[in-house]
Amino acid sequence: MSGSPSSVAVSTSLTKYDVFLNFRGEDTRENFIAYLYAELQRKHIEAYIDYRLQRGEEISPALQTAIEESKIYVLVFSENYASSTWCLNELTKILECKKKYGRDVIPVFYKVDPSTVRKKEERYKEAFEEHELRFKGDMDKVQGWKDALTEAAELSGWDSKVTRPENKLVEQIVEDILGKLNHDSISYDQGIVGTEKYMNEIKSLLHLESPDIRIIGICGMGGIGKTTISKQIYHTLALKFDSSSLVLDIHEKIRRDGIEYIIIKYLSELLKEAPSSQLFYYRERLKRTKVFLILDDVTDSTQLGRLMEGHDNFGHGSRIIVTSRDRQVLKNARVDDIFEVKELNFHDSLKLFSLHAFKQNYSQESTYMDLSIKMLRYAKGIPLALQVLGSLLYDRPKEAWESQLQKLEKCQDLKIFDVLKSSYDELDEEQKNIFLDIACFYRGHEETVMAERLDDCDFSSKIEMDVLKDKCLISVVDGRIVMHDLIQEMGQEIVRKECPQHPGKRSRLSKTEEICEVLRNNKGSDAIQCILADMSKMKRFKVHAQAFEMMNNLRMLMFYYSSNNVFDVSSLVSLPETLKILYWAGFPQRSLPSNFCPQNLVRFEMPSCSLEQLWEGDQVFQVIIFLCILNF
Repeated sequence: MSGSPSSVAVSTSLTKYDVFLNFRGEDTRENFIAYLYAELQRKHIEAYIDYRLQRGEEISPALQTAIEESKIYVLVFSENYASSTWCLNELTKILECKKKYGRDVIPVFYKVDPSTVRKKEERYKEAFEEHELRFKGDMDKVQGWKDALTEAAELSGWDSKVTRPENKLVEQIVEDILGKLNHDSISYDQGIVGTEKYMNEIKSLLHLESPDIRIIGICGMGGIGKTTISKQIYHTLALKFDSSSLVLDIHEKIRRDGIEYIIIKYLSELLKEAPSSQLFYYRERLKRTKVFLILDDVTDSTQLGRLMEGHDNFGHGSRIIVTSRDRQVLKNARVDDIFEVKELNFHDSLKLFSLHAFKQNYSQESTYMDLSIKMLRYAKGIPLALQVLGSLLYDRPKEAWESQLQKLEKCQDLKIFDVLKSSYDELDEEQKNIFLDIACFYRGHEETVMAERLDDCDFSSKIEMDVLKDKCLISVVDGRIVMHDLIQEMGQEIVRKECPQHPGKRSRLSKTEEICEVLRNNKGSDAIQCILADMSKMKRFKVHAQAFEMMNNLRMLMFYYSSNNVFDVSSLVSLPETLKILYWAGFPQRSLPSNFCPQNLVRFEMPSCSLEQLWEGDQVFQVIIFLCILNF
């Protein structure tokens, strides 16, 4: 296609019609044009056709607007085409739009030789002789028509004498139009940068040449581009099917309108009927229809089962795509293949971010490039984050960019946070606890070690870890827990939001400065479940004697990497009875608090400690598994 990308992008946003048909009515209206227009309608291609039979000399402003608002132009050159000044004026306007916007022009030589049109022979010669006599005072106009005809006739097109019979010619012209429309739909969409390769891989999984019915699942974390990719595939392939439907944001629509609404919506589109509960009785028609259906953001296996009700509801060659943040939902649906969308690489991340931040592929200023790279390090290849940050920073000064980076160091952008948190919200209580433990403490740890710790806390680590993997919240690489930076930040932000101003009222403490504040000033509460700290990062401070007295739900207390008497503790009076894991390197007291009851303790490690005895008086350990490491 000729023309610059910028001009095409502008023109695409202004278009209303897919195709504009330019033809001589007396030659083709009742035959070829009628067949072509019917096939375009059958393929759901929006075509503009002028039905008026009586025409003046000049095309109307409305017709000029229709030409401006069309993506592709089909020129049907027939025997008497050149005798119509109306056709020639349309042609001139069409070629202006081709040059201005880089649009496609498809010539069709209908029962006329292309060389006859190009050289203006036979009836074309006679027509222009008549025009020259008629427009003696405006020969520039006639010459303009000649030039336009020559230019158009030299374009690659279709010849009815070569492609036969006529129904085959119509089918191939429509396929040509479909190909050009599909190319236009993916070439200039800023939202799909870097996802083209995913689209191609998913298309290969669809096996479009097969008569079987296939269901493909697309999974990935929130904001990774599942919806963008599926929408683009829909616009690329929908016209290849008898009918199609794209149902976005199903999770929210079911919550708001109910599942019956979703089913009726897609049935009405696939069956081309007005929405009605009676559509449920028309499923036999659906079984004879080759459909393309996309169900986006499905979060529940049972709901997905109701939405589809099996492969057999659709005609041979049908294709269904289901997107979900949860791989298990797709597994339960017994989809034929599952494709997982991954993060963008650096090059594609920079391009996508720049298209939103600068409205071009990259910034030519080195300072902005440096700032852009810092934004990319934050986004870590998530398209949503790149688009949100790029749009936020568009046309803003460097000071605003620097301020935004400082803000991101404190808390996650709200739009990004809300999308990522949607996967967390679908977890049950135990799964949420495990996820937050990983986000706060265990990212990068060996999976086996972390699983032991979770089991020690009475969590079902194996099944719940599998759930987190299926929801793309974590993965395991070389035996270690991997979590995307923004997913971890989202989890930590959830904990921070539990009580932004008071760390002692949050469920997990891992930052050394917050732990010091809570223990020094006795600001603990029964909200705290876990405390884990690297003591090598702490300065010596005095722990309040009753620091743990209010932590009635503390299950894990771990202080590691002892740095010689960080804690000034001489009279710690209590430890919570709820503790299941107690690891305190360099514990400074000679014994544990006398009233500490270790009945729930499962793991007890005190390396490099000052203990001379565990406690004064008698205590009995009532535990299933007990590990005690004491280095006196």
